Amino acid sequence: MTSTTRRKTAELPRRGMMGLGLAAAVAAPLAAPALAQGRQRALRFGSPMSTNTTYHEAMVTFADELAKLSNNRLKVDLFPNAQLGGLKDMLTAVQLGTQSMLITVPAWYSNFVKQMDVLSLPFLVKSQDSLRAALEGSFGERLGGYAGAAGFKLLTPWMIGPRHIINNVRPVHTPKDLEGLKLRVISSQVYLQEFRALGANPVAMDYSEVYLALQQRTIDGFDSGLPELVTGKYYEVTKYASITDHVTDVFIVGMNKALWDGFAREEQGMINQALKVATDKQWKAQAVTLAESRDKLAPLMQINDITAAERAQFVEATVPVVQQFETILGKDLVDEARKALGAA
Repeated sequence: MTSTTRRKTAELPRRGMMGLGLAAAVAAPLAAPALAQGRQRALRFGSPMSTNTTYHEAMVTFADELAKLSNNRLKVDLFPNAQLGGLKDMLTAVQLGTQSMLITVPAWYSNFVKQMDVLSLPFLVKSQDSLRAALEGSFGERLGGYAGAAGFKLLTPWMIGPRHIINNVRPVHTPKDLEGLKLRVISSQVYLQEFRALGANPVAMDYSEVYLALQQRTIDGFDSGLPELVTGKYYEVTKYASITDHVTDVFIVGMNKALWDGFAREEQGMINQALKVATDKQWKAQAVTLAESRDKLAPLMQINDITAAERAQFVEATVPVVQQFETILGKDLVDEARKALGAA
């Protein structure tokens, strides 16, 4: 089912995610300028998330504002709940140009753009503010260049927040507590290697499959932000939430690069303006959601914090993973990430 909507917007910076880049994708229908021809153009915007999230609200805001700014010449058709397929399917479709836009995390982009894995390295992000500043600054521009060569235009980051370890077996305080646990992770070598280093048995799986896998006990748990436990009702199929904060994650709005390049500068400006309003609104809304989600989950799950000493054990256990990816991604890129994200 398709939901089409519209709202308001302002101007996005010319730097940062704006400079990330899109593909050498084909799709001639997507690449022709729309307003110049005086006809309505529809963008297919897919998401893995449900409609009761700040991400979907931001998609609605973007669609509304872009319709307003373009006098209804640029229309956005929204496809939440993985209606267009799993994340790998949607990324492939955006790369090829058969789908216009999507939101997904850097770890999924890394299957197409290996350098995006730098954003999934554990314990690198000092704060949400440092993460946004990095992605909207020169570090984001650098990642955008890599993505552009692979067929994607990375447009803007939407905050998810800290990821924690959720499972059905026991509370997690140290890496030893993860030994033998079968945990779903994003299909990313960083996540797979990180959780192996921590002693878990990681299984790559699409997000749309996680609830059923937990319900059927084919996995013991997964890593997730707390708001997703609420909106996805994962408290129904898990018992323990351990506040490890091993990664601070974002959704990155991406578009087919050939499509982006085919828009006139005026049209690109409208898209940037619409995304700016949606992005500012989403970051504010997600901050509230993050603050409220723990209270909502408290009567439904057993939630435990980890101490500074326990956290240090996680950091120490994952040092070899960071070193491994310095070789794979380039030490200069990892060092720039440390500095930009506040870990240095």
